[in-house]
Amino acid sequence: MSLLQKVPAVKLQWLALVLLVVYPLAIAAARLEVWHFRNSFLLFIVAAIVGFVVLVLSVLKMSKGETQDSKALVIAVVATLVPIGILGNSIIDAKSYPFIHDISTDLVTPPALMAAKADRLEGDHSVAYEGPELAALQQAGYPDLNSLLVVDSPVAVFTKAKEVVTQNGWQILAENNTSLPYTLEAVDSSLLFGFKDDVVIRIKAVVQDGQASGSQVDIRSMSRQGKSDLGVNAKRILQLQNQMQAAQ
Repeated sequence: MSLLQKVPAVKLQWLALVLLVVYPLAIAAARLEVWHFRNSFLLFIVAAIVGFVVLVLSVLKMSKGETQDSKALVIAVVATLVPIGILGNSIIDAKSYPFIHDISTDLVTPPALMAAKADRLEGDHSVAYEGPELAALQQAGYPDLNSLLVVDSPVAVFTKAKEVVTQNGWQILAENNTSLPYTLEAVDSSLLFGFKDDVVIRIKAVVQDGQASGSQVDIRSMSRQGKSDLGVNAKRILQLQNQMQAAQ
């Protein structure tokens, strides 16, 4: 008797459903800090491998014309194909972004993450900017990401920036609006795993011909963990720039 015949369709169905539950449980365990998020990623990989085996066996049994347990086989296929498809799409999507996790609109003198340095834990990335090599990767991946120039005064821009950060639900770590350049540091946490990314907004006065003519806003967004951010930090900066422009 072949392996295909030894494994009943009902068992494949229940195994597929158990594997489907593994994914949200792994996310919850990492979110609640039951264990390190890397353990959840490892569990994802194991569940995906076992799920792939279940998927192949289910498809083969269906191709053999086993109609008696067709409902169980369909459930097994769907329950394994959906998470594997999502994971596969994430892996493919990751290749379209630069393999970096620190993004800044100023690549020469990026805003410093001062409060974030004190708030980071052992094992988190250093807040030190990695220099020309990182800047080159960012320019190649996000060539249109630049400083934001606005006509408002630094005081007005700082007020709007703080309003936007508060509306976004980010945790404010530090703020300076007493001496230029003004700065505002905050933390944004991801929905699923609760990954923390630090954001700093730096506001300088723009002076032309000896007259104040607006403000230059530079933003830096950096993940605390992980090698690739899947484009999250660049998207966050663009979102913040759009929100600040809409608030003018």
